[in-house]
Amino acid sequence: QAGWYVVRVADVNQADRVSKAIDALSANSANETKTMTEAAATASWMKQMADIGLIVGSIMGAVFFTLLLLTGNTMAQAVRERTSELAILKTIGFSSVSVLLMVLAESVLLVLIGGLLGVGLSALIGPAVSAGSGGMINIPTMDWEGWVTAIGLMVAVRLLVGALPALRAMRLNIVDALAGR
Repeated sequence: QAGWYVVRVADVNQADRVSKAIDALSANSANETKTMTEAAATASWMKQMADIGLIVGSIMGAVFFTLLLLTGNTMAQAVRERTSELAILKTIGFSSVSVLLMVLAESVLLVLIGGLLGVGLSALIGPAVSAGSGGMINIPTMDWEGWVTAIGLMVAVRLLVGALPALRAMRLNIVDALAGR
């Protein structure tokens, strides 16, 4: 018994006609065929093995959650290390709100630099990976809506993660901060 056959056509425009003719040969038999492209056959085989979308989504969710924790911890550590500097800013006349906005702006700037670098690299490398895999891996191209969404998510996530350290900097007591408490 044969599991599958590979057929090459000389004219790509005739591929649909040829595949229908092949399927018609075994129609209503005990061993009907289902003709498809190599990319579709590989995708079908991958679906039989596991739910790739669920696996990739789960891994990406875990990575995203870990990145949120790490970036939040990094920002909190940065505020803790500069407590005396923030107290001096308040001493020379900066309001609590301006200190809050400076800490939030710093955190958003850090994420935007890293995020734009990552999205830019994926926009450059994605088409090359798709082309190099012969269509087996299809990475969508980044259009302007994707860039706007990515930047919006970067800012939103950073404001969310940076809010607690920024609030701590805003509520900073000058005397306690300069005394090292």
